[in-house]
Amino acid sequence: MVGARGIPHTYLIDPKGKLIWDGHPSELTKKRLQAALKGARKPAKKSIFAWTGEVEGAPEEALELAATGELAKALARLDGDESPGAAQLREELNAHIADLIRQVKAGMERGDTTRALGVLRELSDELARRPEGQAIAKQLSNFEKDAAIQNELAAEKALDKALEVARKRGIKKATKSLQRVVDKFPGTHAAKRAAKLIENA
Repeated sequence: MVGARGIPHTYLIDPKGKLIWDGHPSELTKKRLQAALKGARKPAKKSIFAWTGEVEGAPEEALELAATGELAKALARLDGDESPGAAQLREELNAHIADLIRQVKAGMERGDTTRALGVLRELSDELARRPEGQAIAKQLSNFEKDAAIQNELAAEKALDKALEVARKRGIKKATKSLQRVVDKFPGTHAAKRAAKLIENA
């Protein structure tokens, strides 16, 4: 896009989506980052659930709530409204919730279990008083009781500790900690990552 040939290469994009700088990461200064962040708003707590789109005839308030990630309030605003716009927005939001759950499952499949379960807990809390939330709460409960998932969580925690040793003392000094992850949690994603780090140390 910008004719870059070197690797690694960093691209700095401002909140409006404009490319404002590119170059080697070592040349990326704090001043450039501050310039890029100028005008950026801090993301809302529920922004990970945000749905933005246009639905003709949908209540404006529900669209605004959905855009800030307040799905429960957006759905509550649609309750009792049988207009075509409201019905379509309800359908879009339910599809969005289903997509969020698919993303959580994909995260778990690639070994990002801690973060994926965290997102699912937040989604469950967000929709706790809604009928849509009942199935999510049940799914979360099943995941929390699943021995394999609990093993993945424990492995991720152990890997985090090993990586902390690596950050402080270097990867070579952390190989024993990494090997413990491999030995104690065989077959987990964290053990595979630890084995790879040992191999590359």
